[in-house]
Amino acid sequence: MIQDIKKILAPIDFSEFSMDALREAMELAKDVGAEVHIVHVVAPHFSLLEKSREQVRETLMLDESEQELARIKKEQFGNSSNVITCAEIGPPVAKLVDYAKEHQIDLIVLSTHGRTGPQHIMIGSVAEKLARLAPCSVLVFRRRNP
Repeated sequence: MIQDIKKILAPIDFSEFSMDALREAMELAKDVGAEVHIVHVVAPHFSLLEKSREQVRETLMLDESEQELARIKKEQFGNSSNVITCAEIGPPVAKLVDYAKEHQIDLIVLSTHGRTGPQHIMIGSVAEKLARLAPCSVLVFRRRNP
Protein backbone atom coordinates (compact mmCIF):
# COMPACT_ATOMS: atom_id res chain seq x y z
CA MET A 1 0.00 0.00 0.00
CA ILE A 2 0.93 3.66 -0.22
CA GLN A 3 1.97 3.72 3.45
CA ASP A 4 4.73 1.20 2.72
CA ILE A 5 6.54 3.59 0.37
CA LYS A 6 9.88 4.56 1.90
CA LYS A 7 11.90 5.45 -1.22
CA ILE A 8 10.65 7.27 -4.32
CA LEU A 9 12.70 7.64 -7.49
CA ALA A 10 12.00 10.80 -9.51
CA PRO A 11 13.92 10.68 -12.81
CA ILE A 12 14.31 14.12 -14.36
CA ASP A 13 15.54 15.45 -17.67
CA PHE A 14 15.24 19.08 -16.45
CA SER A 15 12.19 19.65 -18.68
CA GLU A 16 9.12 21.41 -17.36
CA PHE A 17 7.28 18.06 -17.48
CA SER A 18 9.82 16.27 -15.31
CA MET A 19 10.00 19.15 -12.84
CA ASP A 20 6.20 18.96 -12.42
CA ALA A 21 6.47 15.23 -11.71
CA LEU A 22 9.28 15.92 -9.22
CA ARG A 23 7.03 18.32 -7.32
CA GLU A 24 4.32 15.64 -7.22
CA ALA A 25 6.86 13.09 -5.98
CA MET A 26 7.94 15.48 -3.21
CA GLU A 27 4.33 16.04 -2.13
CA LEU A 28 3.73 12.30 -1.99
CA ALA A 29 6.99 11.82 -0.08
CA LYS A 30 5.90 14.40 2.51
CA ASP A 31 2.57 12.63 2.95
CA VAL A 32 4.10 9.20 3.53
CA GLY A 33 7.46 10.20 5.06
CA ALA A 34 9.52 8.83 2.17
CA GLU A 35 12.96 9.63 0.85
CA VAL A 36 13.19 11.01 -2.72
CA HIS A 37 15.96 10.07 -5.13
CA ILE A 38 16.29 12.58 -7.98
CA VAL A 39 18.20 10.99 -10.85
CA HIS A 40 19.31 12.39 -14.20
CA VAL A 41 20.79 10.11 -16.86
CA VAL A 42 23.02 11.49 -19.61
CA ALA A 43 22.32 9.34 -22.66
CA PRO A 44 25.38 8.56 -24.81
CA HIS A 45 25.27 9.53 -28.50
CA PHE A 46 28.35 8.40 -30.36
CA SER A 47 29.76 6.43 -33.20
CA LEU A 48 33.10 4.64 -32.86
CA LEU A 49 34.84 7.43 -34.77
CA GLU A 50 33.63 10.05 -32.29
CA LYS A 51 34.18 8.09 -29.08
CA SER A 52 36.82 10.32 -27.43
CA ARG A 53 34.90 13.50 -28.27
CA GLU A 54 31.73 11.93 -26.92
CA GLN A 55 33.44 10.98 -23.67
CA VAL A 56 34.46 14.61 -23.16
CA ARG A 57 30.87 15.73 -23.90
CA GLU A 58 29.45 13.15 -21.50
CA THR A 59 31.83 14.23 -18.74
CA LEU A 60 30.88 17.88 -19.21
CA MET A 61 27.18 17.02 -19.26
CA LEU A 62 27.56 14.88 -16.14
CA ASP A 63 29.29 17.76 -14.30
CA GLU A 64 26.57 20.20 -15.42
CA SER A 65 23.87 17.74 -14.37
CA GLU A 66 25.38 17.27 -10.92
CA GLN A 67 25.58 21.06 -10.46
CA GLU A 68 21.96 21.49 -11.57
CA LEU A 69 20.78 18.69 -9.26
CA ALA A 70 22.65 20.30 -6.35
CA ARG A 71 21.05 23.66 -7.17
CA ILE A 72 17.55 22.13 -7.33
CA LYS A 73 18.09 20.31 -4.04
CA LYS A 74 19.32 23.44 -2.28
CA GLU A 75 16.85 25.96 -3.73
CA GLN A 76 13.70 23.86 -3.78
CA PHE A 77 14.23 21.44 -0.91
CA GLY A 78 16.62 23.24 1.45
CA ASN A 79 19.28 20.54 1.15
CA SER A 80 16.94 18.12 2.89
CA SER A 81 18.54 14.87 4.01
CA ASN A 82 15.45 13.12 2.60
CA VAL A 83 16.50 14.15 -0.94
CA ILE A 84 19.27 12.22 -2.68
CA THR A 85 20.60 13.31 -6.07
CA CYS A 86 22.49 11.31 -8.66
CA ALA A 87 23.66 11.84 -12.24
CA GLU A 88 24.77 8.93 -14.40
CA ILE A 89 25.81 8.20 -17.97
CA GLY A 90 24.22 5.43 -20.00
CA PRO A 91 21.00 4.19 -21.55
CA PRO A 92 18.30 5.93 -19.45
CA VAL A 93 15.89 3.03 -18.92
CA ALA A 94 18.61 0.51 -18.03
CA LYS A 95 20.31 2.97 -15.67
CA LEU A 96 17.03 3.84 -13.93
CA VAL A 97 16.04 0.18 -13.54
CA ASP A 98 19.49 -0.63 -12.11
CA TYR A 99 19.30 2.36 -9.76
CA ALA A 100 15.85 1.30 -8.54
CA LYS A 101 17.09 -2.22 -7.84
CA GLU A 102 20.32 -1.11 -6.18
CA HIS A 103 18.61 1.41 -3.89
CA GLN A 104 15.50 -0.69 -3.21
CA ILE A 105 13.16 1.96 -4.60
CA ASP A 106 9.46 1.41 -3.79
CA LEU A 107 7.93 3.75 -6.39
CA ILE A 108 9.09 5.58 -9.50
CA VAL A 109 7.29 8.87 -10.23
CA LEU A 110 7.85 10.47 -13.63
CA SER A 111 6.17 12.43 -16.36
CA THR A 112 5.45 11.67 -19.95
CA HIS A 113 5.90 14.20 -22.70
CA GLY A 114 2.77 12.86 -24.37
CA ARG A 115 4.37 12.18 -27.74
CA THR A 116 2.31 10.14 -30.15
CA GLY A 117 2.61 8.82 -33.69
CA PRO A 118 5.99 8.98 -35.47
CA GLN A 119 7.68 10.89 -32.63
CA HIS A 120 6.73 8.17 -30.15
CA ILE A 121 7.88 5.41 -32.50
CA MET A 122 11.24 7.07 -33.23
CA ILE A 123 12.02 8.29 -29.71
CA GLY A 124 10.26 5.60 -27.72
CA SER A 125 8.89 6.18 -24.28
CA VAL A 126 11.07 6.02 -21.21
CA ALA A 127 7.90 6.00 -19.09
CA GLU A 128 6.44 3.08 -21.03
CA LYS A 129 9.66 1.04 -20.86
CA LEU A 130 10.10 1.77 -17.15
CA ALA A 131 6.54 0.64 -16.46
CA ARG A 132 7.38 -2.71 -18.09
CA LEU A 133 10.89 -3.23 -16.68
CA ALA A 134 11.03 -1.54 -13.27
CA PRO A 135 11.33 -3.69 -10.15
CA CYS A 136 8.66 -1.56 -8.45
CA SER A 137 5.46 0.33 -9.20
CA VAL A 138 5.60 3.28 -11.61
CA LEU A 139 3.36 6.33 -11.40
CA VAL A 140 3.25 8.34 -14.63
CA PHE A 141 1.96 11.91 -14.72
CA ARG A 142 0.65 13.28 -17.96
CA ARG A 143 -0.05 16.96 -18.33
CA ARG A 144 -3.52 17.68 -19.61
CA ASN A 145 -3.98 20.19 -22.41
CA PRO A 146 -6.09 23.16 -21.29
